Amino acid sequence: MTTENAPLVLIVDDEVNTTIMMEHVFTREGFRVARVNNGPDALNYANIHTPDLILLDILMPGMNGFEVLKTLKDNSRTVAIPIILITANARTPEDVAKGLGLGADDYVYKPFAPQELIARAQSKIRGRKLEEALERRSRELEVMLNATEVLNQHLAIPELLDLAPSLFLDLLPGDCAAIVLYKGDPSEVSRTYFRTAISNRSYEPDLIHDILSASFHGEMRAWSSSDTRLLNCCECGIVAELRHGNESIGRIAVIGDNITFSPYHLQLCGGILRQLSLALHNAQLYQQQINYASLLETMVAERTEALESAQKMLLRSEKLASIGHLAASIAHEINNPLMPIRTLLEGIVEDMEDRRVEYDRESVEIIQTSIERIRRIVSRLLEFSRDKDTELSLIDVNEVLEAVISLNNKFFQHERIDIVRDFRATAPMHGSKDQIEQVFMNMFLNAQAAMPRGGTLTLRTYEKNDAIYIEVADSGLGIAPESLSRLFDPFYSTKPNGTGLGLFVCHGIIEAHNGTIDVASKPGKGSTFTIKLPVFKSITVTSQTKNG
Repeated sequence: MTTENAPLVLIVDDEVNTTIMMEHVFTREGFRVARVNNGPDALNYANIHTPDLILLDILMPGMNGFEVLKTLKDNSRTVAIPIILITANARTPEDVAKGLGLGADDYVYKPFAPQELIARAQSKIRGRKLEEALERRSRELEVMLNATEVLNQHLAIPELLDLAPSLFLDLLPGDCAAIVLYKGDPSEVSRTYFRTAISNRSYEPDLIHDILSASFHGEMRAWSSSDTRLLNCCECGIVAELRHGNESIGRIAVIGDNITFSPYHLQLCGGILRQLSLALHNAQLYQQQINYASLLETMVAERTEALESAQKMLLRSEKLASIGHLAASIAHEINNPLMPIRTLLEGIVEDMEDRRVEYDRESVEIIQTSIERIRRIVSRLLEFSRDKDTELSLIDVNEVLEAVISLNNKFFQHERIDIVRDFRATAPMHGSKDQIEQVFMNMFLNAQAAMPRGGTLTLRTYEKNDAIYIEVADSGLGIAPESLSRLFDPFYSTKPNGTGLGLFVCHGIIEAHNGTIDVASKPGKGSTFTIKLPVFKSITVTSQTKNG
């Protein structure tokens, strides 16, 4: 080993010959040696030079070895120096225990063999260096853990770039730190962040830019006042690449004056660089995830708008289909009152042509009654088919059912369907009267289709647990078990010419009113649809109600 790097041994003994002899022994083995002959000089030298080992005699005039030992161990600067006590007289267990209790690392008794003394000295110096390495590694790991914790608290790239210079200045000696992040190409600097510590010198942005742009080999370059091959603009500094995998994503620099960067500093800088690079990569992935989530939200919103538009069209199409099914029965119902009107009017015309002046009051009353009947039929049909904005109001379910029954009365008579009512008084619900009418209309038409040879349609209403229940039961053909689970699916129908939209639209309307619709059926025994709707307490209908 070189003289500069050789361990420094301090020999403390009041016998000059002894110190000369030990100096000769240690010098021959390659150690650097210093000699003092009293306690105060030993304390002063140790505090200034911090030797790697102290050989301390116990019996000295003035300040003995035990007192020197205690003072050294009470001083934070000298507490870690290994100390071997050398004595000719203090051999009792009490003396040994006292020395070890004060912090001595070993005892050597005079006279001693030089080989034994060298071996003990090398062992203590080696042990101390291992302790120092372990302590340094522990401090480094603690610093790395703290830095990782701080970096992991930030997921935004600007926050990390603002934090990085401060972090490097807190952990490394320096007056100024700066960072750049590349936009895919190192020639394009995304943004430069500066933080300057207290210094007698200010650093211009152009200077920082030159340092961050300088060419150098490897991933890290450190220089000092005696090494200006990187730049002649700053005495000391470190410039290093920020990398993720094989990709260079940026650079960071720490510069200052009159600074010495030790191997420990360089190792610490490398560890922080790796953690910062990982944090920046995670922040980039997080930003991509946020952007993707935002894109998905936009796509979902657009898709939802398209589905709502399609739902409106389905609702309108199903309403028109329901009107089409009613057209035949409505035409028949209108034709019935038209027949007496036509016959009576022909009679009146004949009387007028024969110049009869008698007034047939009964005929006119029949005509008026028939015309009023036609007006009511047309009015109800127009009210059902009118395409208007959804109006929300308080609804009496029983009244709506009666209105739909009245509209279909002739149709039911023609199809030989008997209506059985079991209506109980219920609280009002809140919703769209037009849409609830459409649900009932679809249910009635489905019931008629299930009873091609006639039958009984039983309608029941009641209130239970703040909910209104409407049961629509037919005595028809029933529904096959394999069809029950798909009954409310769009475009699925058990009827040969069905569109498969009626029950799907009904299901959407009831759900929009915060209700449910269920079905129970047995083939050959008929089907029962049960609708559950909440009673009115507050406005609970969702915004989807308008779209059905």
